[in-house]
Amino acid sequence: MKNQKNLVEQVFEFLPSAVYLFDLQAGTMAWFNENVASRFGWTQEQLRAMGQNYWPTVMHPDDLGTLEKTRDYVLNKMVDGQVMHFEYRFKDVWGQYHWIDDRISVFKRDDKGVPISVVGIAAVIDDQKAHEMQLSQTLEKLNLSLSAAKMATFEYDPVGPIGVWDKRMFELHGEEPNDDPLETFRRRVLPEDREPSYTSFMDAYNRNDPEIYVRYRVRHDDGSVHHINMYGRKQESQMGTRFYGVAWDSTREIQNETQIAETQAKMISAAKMAALGEMSGGIAHEINNPLTVIQARSFQLAQMVEQGKLDPEKIKQAAESISKTADKIARIIKSLRSFSREGEQDPFEFVSAKAMVEETLEFCKTRFYNYGVELEVSPIDEDFEIECRVIQVEQVLLNLLNNSFDAAQKSEEKWIRVDAVEYGDYIDIRVVDSGPRIPDDVAEKIMQPFFTTKELGKGTGLGLSISSGIMKNHKGSLFLDRGAANTTFVMRLPRLQ
Repeated sequence: MKNQKNLVEQVFEFLPSAVYLFDLQAGTMAWFNENVASRFGWTQEQLRAMGQNYWPTVMHPDDLGTLEKTRDYVLNKMVDGQVMHFEYRFKDVWGQYHWIDDRISVFKRDDKGVPISVVGIAAVIDDQKAHEMQLSQTLEKLNLSLSAAKMATFEYDPVGPIGVWDKRMFELHGEEPNDDPLETFRRRVLPEDREPSYTSFMDAYNRNDPEIYVRYRVRHDDGSVHHINMYGRKQESQMGTRFYGVAWDSTREIQNETQIAETQAKMISAAKMAALGEMSGGIAHEINNPLTVIQARSFQLAQMVEQGKLDPEKIKQAAESISKTADKIARIIKSLRSFSREGEQDPFEFVSAKAMVEETLEFCKTRFYNYGVELEVSPIDEDFEIECRVIQVEQVLLNLLNNSFDAAQKSEEKWIRVDAVEYGDYIDIRVVDSGPRIPDDVAEKIMQPFFTTKELGKGTGLGLSISSGIMKNHKGSLFLDRGAANTTFVMRLPRLQ
């Protein structure tokens, strides 16, 4: 037996972990291997000398309760061959506490079968605990951030289907936490949004999309409708493939967007009304001239009837002249009616850049002529087609032409030039005028809302800002070419959306 004991102790000495025998009756260490002494600095004599004060001396006060329960379990319930696992903090000889991961089993019992000693294998897990604490602190900060941002978290397996929500997620849907988040979703989401939301998740799952973004509406008990945004990423875990993400109430954001859109619509309307006011004289002239032609041709036909001189060739010429002139008036009216619409709900369509320029010039070329402003339009390639909302693009071009007209009035040489050139996958429509060069400090701010260089009452400061927004919605841009010799504004539009 003595040889066997010596052999066991020799084996224990070579183990990398700390191995010990604990005397349950004496309440102290009976033996431990060299790893205990080298790692914690204690000698067997020092620990044995502590007697019943062993635990109070070397164990962390907060862990004494756990150790007492462990000893009671060993004495009263533990069976041979059973291994018990627990963690605690142990103080070394220098006064520093270390986290210990311990596994114990009954080593010896008395004649009545009561355990009198246990064998333990202990490992220091300070690094693991430090990582756990860091992770815990990170999660706590994340939860605080999510709480401050009023964000909720969710897990979702669309195949299961399985859903896991936190408390905030239930609050977003107007309910108290329960065991069936999927039923809560089905009950609270508006019917017209429910199926598209399910479909979005399933499509993302089947396509192996790494992330998903879904927006839907829910109705609370008070009848209020809330807009919920969900963002998730697909991850593989021991529980299978799931979407993990966050959700938040975007109702106020949606309301703000709606208010901004309504305000912008009013701004656009005001700016267009101002532009229509500036064009009214030219438009009247554009219509009065054709009406004069129609009136003259009608008088000619009446005279022929009265005099009985019905010349078929002259009648044909007069009728054709009236028809062409009426067509011109119709084009002007059509353009005017189109310009008065918003156009932002119109579908994108392919249109010739040349046709857009020509149609827009119908509004202003007579006014330019009457005020001595020379208008020059360079030949535009028939193949220059742009996918766009025609009305909106024409509104931007007309705004640039009106601005150039105002600028040219301040110059001795009054002229405006329009051309269209290819720029990679884009078409650049350029409006150049003879007006004074725009100073650098003004050029920096010229696209800002409400900024204007016009006299009080002659400009809203919204034209370029709104026009720039329209260009961005077309995946294009509106900018001042500051390197050009004359004031040059460029509308850069992609051929394809």
